[in-house]
Amino acid sequence: MQRWLAVLVALIGFVLAQASTQTPAGWQEIRPGGAAVCSDGSPWRFYVAQGAADKVIINFQGGGACWDAATCNPQSRLYTTRLQIQDLQAGQGVFNRNNPENPFRDWTHVFVPYCTADLHWGNNTARYGNLTIQHKGAVNARQAVLWVFNNIPNPQNVMVTGCSAGGYGSIMWAPYFMRRYPNANVVQLGDAAVGVAPESFFPIASAAWGIQGALPGWIGSLDPTKLGSNDLYKAFAQAYPNRSFAQYSTLLDEVQIFFYSLILGQPRPTPEIAQQWVQGALANLASIKQSAPNFYSYLAPGAQHCIIGRPEFYTTKVGDVSFADWVRKLVTDGKPGDVAPPR
Repeated sequence: MQRWLAVLVALIGFVLAQASTQTPAGWQEIRPGGAAVCSDGSPWRFYVAQGAADKVIINFQGGGACWDAATCNPQSRLYTTRLQIQDLQAGQGVFNRNNPENPFRDWTHVFVPYCTADLHWGNNTARYGNLTIQHKGAVNARQAVLWVFNNIPNPQNVMVTGCSAGGYGSIMWAPYFMRRYPNANVVQLGDAAVGVAPESFFPIASAAWGIQGALPGWIGSLDPTKLGSNDLYKAFAQAYPNRSFAQYSTLLDEVQIFFYSLILGQPRPTPEIAQQWVQGALANLASIKQSAPNFYSYLAPGAQHCIIGRPEFYTTKVGDVSFADWVRKLVTDGKPGDVAPPR
């Protein structure tokens, strides 16, 4: 298990010792206060880099998850306990605002940090034995969403995205922007958030996190005890057939496979579990596409976790389609097509 924990820490960028939260140049720190907190009750904040008034990217941060006494134990090293902004400090991928290849370099960029272990979906104070966890991801996310609504009244282009846990956050919160801005080009891109899990996991996670308040209530038939991310994609893409939804992943994403193994009750993945995840990921993507033709996917070879905040955003290419160009097409015409390596 030690190897897999090392992989998890390295790939997601967890730093469980208190990290520097010095705001990088060009970013404004916004402190909503009140009920906006991290899992340990420490203050939560979000960040804005001002750009074009009619173009905004909302970027949900990743950082693990937990759902019971074993996974929520801080010694598990499975989730970020307090605010960290290493994504901004690294300045890679879409955070590199000096790269002329960045489709979002001149957009207003809203960064939504993550430290609540609930995929940005929760509103619950959970007790796991003697441990109390503030699953307040939805409470926090709503503050950033409202800031966009109040400060960017008439955008022409909106991208809702996020890596890992933030990818699930982007799925949940995209409909809010689609409803608020009916005349804007609003697109969603989940990064490394394919959502492979047995159905038995959904009611456990839903109860632990308290996700009811995050669900867009104007979209019907959303039972929080039965919703995986593929169900959300289907419901939301069908509710907004003229908007585009998308997902990126590698075919052997080590972190997604690791969490899938934990959900199954296995401390580390086996080759059989890894193959189960691969088949589940492909089945999820195919099922969404069958129900929602406005859903698109980009699958890359390898085991890397996440891309939007990494240098590989600009170097990844499958066949003759680079990922950066695929994202640019997603934003411009909403129909980038499906990309996958030969198998």
